[in-house]
Order: sequence, then C-alpha cells, then structure tokens
Amino acid sequence: MLDKVHIILDSVSSVLGSALEKDPRVHVMKLIVSHGDLEWRDGDKPLEFMLDLVAKSGVLPKTSQPSLGEMTELFTKLTKEGIKLLVFTMDSALSGTYQTACQVAAQVMAEVKGADIRVVDSKTAAIPIVAMAERALAALDAGAGLDEAEKLLKDLVARTDTYFTLSSLDFLQKGGRIGKASALIGSILGIRPILHLDNEDGSVRPYDKCRTQKKVLQRMIECGAQHAPLEIICVAYATLEKDAKFIRDGLAELFPDVPLYFAPLTTSVLDAHLGPSVMGVWATRKA
Repeated sequence: MLDKVHIILDSVSSVLGSALEKDPRVHVMKLIVSHGDLEWRDGDKPLEFMLDLVAKSGVLPKTSQPSLGEMTELFTKLTKEGIKLLVFTMDSALSGTYQTACQVAAQVMAEVKGADIRVVDSKTAAIPIVAMAERALAALDAGAGLDEAEKLLKDLVARTDTYFTLSSLDFLQKGGRIGKASALIGSILGIRPILHLDNEDGSVRPYDKCRTQKKVLQRMIECGAQHAPLEIICVAYATLEKDAKFIRDGLAELFPDVPLYFAPLTTSVLDAHLGPSVMGVWATRKA
C-alpha cells in the first residue's frame, strides 16, 4: 500500500501564486509580518503595502515564524487522518521555523498513534523550494514512499546553490546587518554585493561585489552557470523584473534544455530584510 503523504511548506517558499498552492496535498504555514500596530500573515498583503509603510515611516517591519498553535493544529489534524507529513522549511539559519517544526513534529508523534512526520531544512528560500517539492510529489505519484521522498529532498538540497544580490543597502543598514557608514560608502561607490547561502549549514556569506548593475547581472548569470551540468534553474525577484529577465534569458540561452523557474517573490519576509531590489539565482546540479 502506497504511503498517503502530504507536503507542508512555509510562505517563504513562494508557494503562494504557484501551481502547488492549489494542490490538495500541499499546505502552507504563513510567517507573520508586523509594522507598528499592524500585523498580517505573509502573503495576505501585497509587497507594495509593506514598502509603502517603510517609505512613510523609515522603519522596517518585523517578521516572525508561523504560529505555534496553527502549526500544532495542522500537524495533528492531518496525522489523525492517517496522512504522513513531509515538512519542507526555509533555511534554518534564517528562521526558527525549522527548529519549531521539529519540536511540534516530535510532540504530535508522541500524542498521535502512528503519526509519521519528517522535517527537512531546505538550506535556501523562495522558488527553489517549490521546484524541489514538485519533484518530491512526482516521486510520490510514481510510487515512492515517505522515506524515498525525504531522501530525494535532502539530495536536491545538497545539490542546490543559492545566490542573492541587491542594488541598495538601505534595508540591510536599517535592519542593523551593516553599519550606516558601510551603507553610505556602498551607495557612493555603487557597490552591489552578491551573497551565497552555504548549502551545508545554510549560513549567509559574502560571495562577490560589483560596481555597476550591468556587471552584477552578468555575474549572477555566471554564478548559476558555474555549477553545470544543471538539473534545475530558478530566478526570482522582488520589484526589478526587467533585470531579473536579463538574468533568466542569459541562463536560458546557456541551458535551453534545463527546466527554468521564473517568478516574483510572493513573500514579504525576504523583502523586509533585504529590500525591494533583491534578486536571486538558484542552480541545482545534476546528480
């Protein structure tokens, strides 16, 4: 008998607006965004709403992981229905969602007889989580069980490299991640950093920096291309769609036969910390 398996993602996966959002086997845990007295669940309000609040106040929003109560309720409800769960979260180095999901999974498995919940750290964020989840669902459709689907996700994570860039350092400075002087110097010199998420521990590390937007776009293409041969390519953006299309088209020309995912970031959580100029490239190497 085949395992009945559902996949649970968090909203930073950019699952909202994707084909998976309507898949009955996929469930979404929404992170929380707050600004002053306002609070909303990630994805419930457009990015422009948050950016307008920041522009008017000069204050960044705060973000927090999904509600513990909602997570417990969801895990309990599904496991009581005899469904096994594969929970696939955003990078544990960026959010406590993974750790909390592990705790809730242990609690529910202790309370619900026969419950089987696996929690996998994606070591990344945004659209590649959807791309990898799609492959796990396809494997399940082909007869794989929970063990095989979990193993597949972990293998894809290990083969995926993540690169982010941003043309403005304002949000990093306001969020205390860099000093005001560094932001000012970066602005004057036109420095655009490229950051890399380590796919072993999920930590964010400086990778490169460019002096012009044209150079950074070309460098982002090179960041993805260097991992060839590729199985999956993803490109995502907050507001700079034209620049992101340049990156997408450059990678598509180099790898015309590789599936390429291109989408806006439907999560305000990443934009709250990195700003509206953030763009990402993800390259999954062939096994």
